[in-house]
Amino acid sequence: MKKLLLAASVTTFLLSTPAKAYDWDLVGVHVTVVEATYIPDHVTFQIDASTPSNPACPAGSWLVWPGQGPDALSKQANVEAVYSLLLAAKLTHNTVNVFVNNGNVEGFCSAVVYIHIQ
Repeated sequence: MKKLLLAASVTTFLLSTPAKAYDWDLVGVHVTVVEATYIPDHVTFQIDASTPSNPACPAGSWLVWPGQGPDALSKQANVEAVYSLLLAAKLTHNTVNVFVNNGNVEGFCSAVVYIHIQ
């Protein structure tokens, strides 16, 4: 009976694991350009790789990070933090991991970008 309960628990866990919450990801890319013009609303940037599932966004296309947070002040602080991360990655030649949901925000290729610095 214990083995059956364990098997049912493991099966339930595996079936309840969510799928990817993003359309594509790139691991180990370099930030080539960081644009500060749109701060504090959002920050735009370019990477040195093409987006795999969106051929309309080749390497060098503009990606956008809109502010994340419950209110305007939080979103502005978030944009500033991401700008700092992107600028640091560019200046130090460190790579980043980029996770994107395809979309179009004010003419930019991607809507939401999640960045992990390596």
